[in-house]
Amino acid sequence: MIDLSVSIVSHNSREDLELLMPSLKKALAAISSEILLVDNRSIDGSADFIRANYPEVKITENSVRRGYGANHNKNLDRVRGKYVLFMNSDMEILPDAMDLLCGFMDSNKTVGICCPNVLNPDGSLQYLNKKYPNLFDLMLRRFAKGPVKSVFKRRMDAYELRETGYGESVSVPFVSGCFMFCRTGVVHQVKGFDERYFLYFEDADLCRKVQKFATTVSCPEAKVVHRWERSAHKKFKWFVVFLQSAVRYFNKWGYRFY
Repeated sequence: MIDLSVSIVSHNSREDLELLMPSLKKALAAISSEILLVDNRSIDGSADFIRANYPEVKITENSVRRGYGANHNKNLDRVRGKYVLFMNSDMEILPDAMDLLCGFMDSNKTVGICCPNVLNPDGSLQYLNKKYPNLFDLMLRRFAKGPVKSVFKRRMDAYELRETGYGESVSVPFVSGCFMFCRTGVVHQVKGFDERYFLYFEDADLCRKVQKFATTVSCPEAKVVHRWERSAHKKFKWFVVFLQSAVRYFNKWGYRFY
């Protein structure tokens, strides 16, 4: 067994991979690790770029396009690490992040998933640690503007754990799927991601399954950079996918309105 398996899903992500891979390799230098990549029907040469420059990466190329969780499950079936990291391709890893996360998990045996502080490219914090989703908060985040947003600012801040979730290690009900550092045995125990979600809410779902056996917490000393696209806020088709996943999530876990 090695220390860490890194699972990445790529869909037309060559430019992201060109930025990610040098930082990832540097961060993994002192760790026994492997990198597993599922290329999800890219047409931009993502897989060719990885083969030419990082031949040690184990690539699976899909014949049909699959969802985010389903693709990570493909990698999960063959990981060798005692820890598995599910991550986006649009990331850059600070040099000591992987050492800190491995050390944190080694020292905290009851933790099933941990997350670093996630930064914007300008160094500001992304507030990705959240409470469990409910319909009211999701509607506020999607539709509230101007005065309405100001009225509910305290509530919206609380949903993102802004006052408590980033300065020290704390319990995080909902860890973002952009970077989930997991104990492999626990993720196998819950059978990985629920593949009924194509995109969105598969991370919240995995957290809730893991929380039956282990904790989900933050490790703010570790830091990564995320070039966040927020597709559901920009393209209608992804907003429809978001709504479909939300229905699946609430049907499974119960509807919370407030």
